[in-house]
Amino acid sequence: MEHDLVRPSHHRGPWAIVGILWLALLGGAYYSAPISNPPGLRGDLWGYVPDLFDPPPRAADAGHAGWQYFPQRLDLLCVAGSILAGAWSFGHLLLRLLRLPIALQSPEKSVFAVGCGLATLSLVTLGAGLVGCLSRVLLGSLIAAGLCLEIGLRVALSRLNQSASPAPLATATLRTTHTRPIRTAIWCMLPLVPFVLAMVLGSLLPSTDFDVNEYHFEGPKEYFQAGRITFLEHNVYTSFPFATEMLTLLGMVLRDDWYRGALAGKCVLMTFGPLTAWALYSAGMRCSGPVAGWGAAFLYLATPWTYRISTIAYAEGGVSFYLCATLLAGILAWRASAENARDGAHARLWLLTGLLAGAAFSCKYPALISVTLPMGCFACVAARCYRQQMTRSWQIPLLFALGVLLVIGPWLLKNLVETGNPVYPLAYRIFGGRDWDPVLNAKWTAGHSPPNYSFASLWALACEMAYKSDWISPLLFGLFPFAIFPGHGQPRRPLRIGLLNYVGWLFLSCWLFTHRIDRFWVPMLPVVTLLAGQGLNWWWTAFPGKWARSALLVLLFAQGAFQLELMTGVGNWCGYNDYLRDLTEAGEVASSITAPELVYLNRQLPPDAKVLSVGDAEMFYARFPVIYNTVFDRSIFEAWFCAADRLSDGDSRLEEVTEIRRTLESAGITHIYINWLEILRYRSPGNYGYTEFVRPEIMSELQELGVLGPAWNIPEAQMNLQRLDPNWVPELRNWGSPLIVQHGPDDWFLTFQVFPVLRAP
Repeated sequence: MEHDLVRPSHHRGPWAIVGILWLALLGGAYYSAPISNPPGLRGDLWGYVPDLFDPPPRAADAGHAGWQYFPQRLDLLCVAGSILAGAWSFGHLLLRLLRLPIALQSPEKSVFAVGCGLATLSLVTLGAGLVGCLSRVLLGSLIAAGLCLEIGLRVALSRLNQSASPAPLATATLRTTHTRPIRTAIWCMLPLVPFVLAMVLGSLLPSTDFDVNEYHFEGPKEYFQAGRITFLEHNVYTSFPFATEMLTLLGMVLRDDWYRGALAGKCVLMTFGPLTAWALYSAGMRCSGPVAGWGAAFLYLATPWTYRISTIAYAEGGVSFYLCATLLAGILAWRASAENARDGAHARLWLLTGLLAGAAFSCKYPALISVTLPMGCFACVAARCYRQQMTRSWQIPLLFALGVLLVIGPWLLKNLVETGNPVYPLAYRIFGGRDWDPVLNAKWTAGHSPPNYSFASLWALACEMAYKSDWISPLLFGLFPFAIFPGHGQPRRPLRIGLLNYVGWLFLSCWLFTHRIDRFWVPMLPVVTLLAGQGLNWWWTAFPGKWARSALLVLLFAQGAFQLELMTGVGNWCGYNDYLRDLTEAGEVASSITAPELVYLNRQLPPDAKVLSVGDAEMFYARFPVIYNTVFDRSIFEAWFCAADRLSDGDSRLEEVTEIRRTLESAGITHIYINWLEILRYRSPGNYGYTEFVRPEIMSELQELGVLGPAWNIPEAQMNLQRLDPNWVPELRNWGSPLIVQHGPDDWFLTFQVFPVLRAP
């Protein structure tokens, strides 16, 4: 494999001193950073690392766990394996149509094939859902047909090659040629196995994340139960590009079960982590060589953020992979353009780059800024740079744009048809949007905009990324600067500067355009890791001595062991990780962590109950019919219960009793569940806010009017005020004083209530 390398540098001593000082400084800051669970300094967690090699015995009340429960997950692995096999086959069929100038066995082609295949299956599921054909037989048959076709083509081509090839080489020659690379690859892959195994086992556990249970899983669950994909006016998040969620929906359809299918889909989404590492290996090999490739793959998989994103079912895992794959395709396309490939190879590579950039955009709106636009600019620069060498260089940006539109276009068209706004709920002032208004738009904009643009906030974000984040690795930004140093095996200066500029753009765009939730900058990590791999390559080649390299390996594996302990131990530092627990028990634990109110309702509601949920939109674990809305949607409770005409002082009053009864009866509502803790959280300082109509006095009025019966007596729904965030207490006493009750000397807070709906007399 050819690399764009520069000549060796003989001035490595000063660079090494600077590098060691930087590593020591960043490492000191990293390990002296405070942590809250357990309280102390991050360096204190080294005491838990020996548990990797000698795990403590399980407590007697820790439940049933062990490898004997692993077979409970086999059906999930089969469903996930079927989806991945379908992605592999569809992706390779697509690449056959593109006729890319890449060898069939090369790692790049496998990365592109699986990436394109997953995007294809996502769009196929979207199409089937929009026409109401979420059929297990249909989608399963399509996957099987694609797999059979690809295998059949491989067998046929293999026979043609055998008949046309000369006599095979002697066995001894083959062994000499291939044994050493295979052995080296095995040794390089072994350190990756524990991290991938932890990701696989973690992905098969139920979710304990709020956003996942509110829309990443809840949206596909509602589509599955309805048998089709429709506009969900009560959950605005489901109108985002939903590419990764379509894979979760596909898992539900193939498993024919929304709960276990979601776990299978989460396992599919987990593979974006190893796929990104594979893409980094390919890019590192292209840019610098095997040390940079394997080093980047290890650094990425050993970063706790990778594990966390891979086991939570966020969209950032898909964005990170497609960003890395797009970057790799763009590098290959640039080189093909530089060589002025006359067979059109460069044009097809730019089309592929566009397809992958569109796939990133279809995972999440912010990928437009982090992937699609910068890579589009890269395509335009390529067209300008090579306009004299090529007769049709203008094709480069057009083919890139075509690839983007082929993937993101169906999502934009879906929103346009459903809401009149292709990027709903964004750009409301330009396009408007169904079920949206200036008030909701202002609330959305305030909740998703940067709080300020001060230098302090810029510095705070940089420190968080470099060493303060709970799930960052100090090796990423520790080795990152060494990619700048000239030396043997380093990529040429333009590529290094281009990658550094890309990192700068990803950092600034996160600060400029997002509300700076930590996972929004996670897609930057693959580019940082690629540069860190090149920094590792600089150390490896600059100091080829046995002791220097041994010290470097010890540093890598010691830090890797520390981070593996963060992922798999230390009190669920990276999320729920009781990997081999009885899956039924694991579901009970997960639901009790994230939605204890729903656990209570699942047990206590009568079989024919239908619930109106107020304040709580985290409905994935609900096993009863429910109507709800998210905090950014119109309040269904207010729409049903508030009179159309407002009082002169701007306040609102209840609708007529007969109208309220008619509305509840037509919707089939038997109970109203109101989560006061969630509403208080939204009303707390700096949060999104909540409609003023929903307050404890309204529920009392509805009881007096005979619409609602007495609230259930729920001992589990009481919280000591001492456990509440002190910043929330003034709002509670001002807005929700009727919810405060006394038990002895302490004040307690009613966190949720359930009211039965009374029938008309």
